[in-house]
Amino acid sequence: MELIQITAYMDLGRHEKEWSAILEENNNTNPFIEYEFVYNWWRFLGKDEKVEIYAVKENDRIIAFFPFQLEKTWYGYILHFLALGDANYMDIIARKRDLDRVIMFVFDALIKEKKSIVFYLHGLLETVETHSKLSNYLKARNMKERYSRIITPYINLQDISYEEYLKPRQKLHGLDRREKRLRALGNVQLQISPATEINQVFKVHQKRWEKKNDTSGFSSIRKQSFFKYLAEQNKGKLRVRLSTLMLQNEMIAFTYGFACRGRYLGYVLGHDSDFDVYGPGRILVKEKIKRNIDDGFHKLDMSIGYEPYKLEWNTGEDYTRKTVFSTNTIRARMFRNFIWLKEMVFSKIRKHYSVVIFRRNKIGKLKYYLRNKGEFNFWKDIWKNRLQPIVYERKQYLIAKLAVSEMKLDSHFEQITAEMALSMKDQRKEILQKIYNGYKGYYATEVNNAFWVNENVIRLDDIEVVENLKKKTIYIRDWENENLDEILSFVQVTYRPKYIVVHANKFDKKSIRTLQSNDFIITERLSYSRILGKKKIKKEVEN
Repeated sequence: MELIQITAYMDLGRHEKEWSAILEENNNTNPFIEYEFVYNWWRFLGKDEKVEIYAVKENDRIIAFFPFQLEKTWYGYILHFLALGDANYMDIIARKRDLDRVIMFVFDALIKEKKSIVFYLHGLLETVETHSKLSNYLKARNMKERYSRIITPYINLQDISYEEYLKPRQKLHGLDRREKRLRALGNVQLQISPATEINQVFKVHQKRWEKKNDTSGFSSIRKQSFFKYLAEQNKGKLRVRLSTLMLQNEMIAFTYGFACRGRYLGYVLGHDSDFDVYGPGRILVKEKIKRNIDDGFHKLDMSIGYEPYKLEWNTGEDYTRKTVFSTNTIRARMFRNFIWLKEMVFSKIRKHYSVVIFRRNKIGKLKYYLRNKGEFNFWKDIWKNRLQPIVYERKQYLIAKLAVSEMKLDSHFEQITAEMALSMKDQRKEILQKIYNGYKGYYATEVNNAFWVNENVIRLDDIEVVENLKKKTIYIRDWENENLDEILSFVQVTYRPKYIVVHANKFDKKSIRTLQSNDFIITERLSYSRILGKKKIKKEVEN
């Protein structure tokens, strides 16, 4: 056997047929080791990386490829699979019958050439035999192997009846309710979108992660060209599928996924943050499962990670390893142990989703403020609105009720429609959330000055209080924005209630006087406090 070193992506282009023939014979379903992914990743993202792909030649033909990146350091060398951080899975490209001997040949050659070297191999799926073959080699060479593993959920589409599979999951996180309320806003459709929609996908993703810690960099300027190019290709066994959830012809959620020989892998899932409360990502996953069954896929790979939605939808679990081993030099062993310790710590942290959320949301928001610090006033935007309420916060509200005794003259207000809400720019997320929570909004001249009516609950979101209403009772919020007399006249004619309920800040004397002059009676006092994150709510009912 002969070892051939490939150090330029143009040279890799000469071996496309051999590479693809090996994967075709293996019936490979891992999209990240397909020639199209590796070659184009190297071309777009790996130009400045020390990529070294080793080809094994035997009897004048190539029988294996090892896609590596090599770095020279103070302790010697570190060698890992290429596309670390971009490819969730990686592997050796070799026929199954050749795997044992090419592993022995290549690693023996590398260890002989580079006396002090650490191998750090990510993305080895445990259902693929490479990891066990590698373990056998290390045992034979008396080398220590360390590895961490992360769960890799999937759905076996061949083994499920869609209707039976969906029944226990339909009520998870109110999926039925969320979908019903989303469809009430307009026409909702799942589409397999053309590559021309990729720029809109990037915009949705950027908006979603603007104030979060995005470790994928999917929509970064550096990576857009790569992912866009892959989406435009229509040859080979690797195909990109852009699945989009459209509401009134507006993209509100997407998946950028890979299809490879009957396996669909959801690579990036995102949604427009204006629709957070409607759960469009979960609705898209539901629709995507049905579409993949209809399209004949046998497996829907949800990719690595402990995100709750993956563990709620999956029917099976795989695990993906990061394997670390080294030569026996002192410096190599020291660095190997350091990497292993770091991976063990990170693997334990990943299992605690609350820590992941803190890193993603809280740290992400802090980074956002630091990047845009010139646009923010620290005292008002960061301390007063973000930090101070966690340290100490106290709010007091009064609930007031009006017994409707006589019908007042009607006044005129326009209702905020779903179409109006969707077309808004500044307050769209806030208004859509109110509509989701069962409110109907009305305005006289300015939508921004609307008041909102709820026939089911009193909801004080900022202190997390929700109380059910009795029949023939309505709750009005944001009534300070309009003339209260006209509002009362309008809602009495429109809703014909027996009682009208509102709330006011205890220290807003003007609002309290306005309510008293309109015969409202204070029925309840709410006191809310938060000290170092610990919340306490006290209710006092007036006699």
